[in-house]
Amino acid sequence: MQNNNNDNPAFILGMFETGLAVGRSLGRNNIKVYGFDYKKDIGFYSRYIKASICPHPISREKEFINGLVELAKRSAVKPVVFITTDDFMESFSRNRDVLKEYFQFNIPSYQLIENIRNKYSQYQLAEAKVIPQPKTFEVNDESELNKIAAESEFPVIIKAKDVTIWRKRISGSVKVFIVKNGNDLKKRAELLLTSEVPFIVQEIIPGPDTNHFKVCVYYTKDGKQLLNFTLMKLRQNPLRFGVGSLVKSIDYPELANLGTKLFDSLNYTGVGSAEFKLDERDGKLKLIEINPRYWQQNSLSEKCGMNFSLINYLDVTGQNPVPIKEFTKGIKWLNIYMDFASFLDYRRNHELSFRNWLKTIKGKKIFSDYAKDDILPGLYEIKFGLKLFNLPKYLYKRLKNSK
Repeated sequence: MQNNNNDNPAFILGMFETGLAVGRSLGRNNIKVYGFDYKKDIGFYSRYIKASICPHPISREKEFINGLVELAKRSAVKPVVFITTDDFMESFSRNRDVLKEYFQFNIPSYQLIENIRNKYSQYQLAEAKVIPQPKTFEVNDESELNKIAAESEFPVIIKAKDVTIWRKRISGSVKVFIVKNGNDLKKRAELLLTSEVPFIVQEIIPGPDTNHFKVCVYYTKDGKQLLNFTLMKLRQNPLRFGVGSLVKSIDYPELANLGTKLFDSLNYTGVGSAEFKLDERDGKLKLIEINPRYWQQNSLSEKCGMNFSLINYLDVTGQNPVPIKEFTKGIKWLNIYMDFASFLDYRRNHELSFRNWLKTIKGKKIFSDYAKDDILPGLYEIKFGLKLFNLPKYLYKRLKNSK
């Protein structure tokens, strides 16, 4: 526990694992935490968070913003806002001029968030700052496809230019489509263009999933970096282009320095993360994406000695936290359910045995859901035993299908 002035309540937007981790880290420091989401998720079960259902921040934006303002008016001091999902970030950022009268927060400028939301603009920003990245093409109409096919080395991936539209019209879980040749590219692209889903085409950086790394930072409003945390993905779900299901804190000075170069060049403020992949062809880290919000495994940094949420809180409430330069290396973050599903897919590809999977999850670690001081979210994850009762049948089916 740190000694601090914790009068300002915390408002966390998004109650998935990301928001749960933020709420726990603040609640453990005796800060009153309120959580909000448009659906009941794992953070609703935390002893550290008083959570409520709110209107959807995009489809019911006006109601959402008005509701936040009304809640803030009831507080004797301005609440501090923490944003953990893209939808909440989009809505909050768009209405920041109204919300700044009632809340304290530190997020990037509106224009920068919009440029980051647009994945092609994001790569253009990085290219202008001489940050290595995969070859990326924007597609606006069919006439551009022949040129892209001629300049590409297949297979390539198609992914969202605007994540919000992609999730609404394509999928919330499928992040990319892999296309093997020019004909496949044309067919997939035509469907997306017809559906008015903006997308980009990008080369695939060769290398295993363990070549994926993330640098996470916190900057004050005047551009001073207080935190720089680096991690390595050990497994992803889905494979190759998914979310880290098992990650580990690491010492990677080159990654930390590249992250500093990137965020410094953007005049960044607040919490942000950037994912890179090590390209086996030239040994360079290549930018995969930037996210202007808290990342899913942020509880790992707290465990390692860098409490992003608390530093964020102390900063915006004028308590002048000092930079933290060191963190514990070699600690893992694990979502056991997601990682087991990943194991089955790796096993199907003959990349991982059950015995080796067990070995990789050993060691000092933190779980995505379970915590000794906050057990209900862990129970929620197993649906109060329902998943456990069905586990033998589930395991048999998945193992049979993965042969």
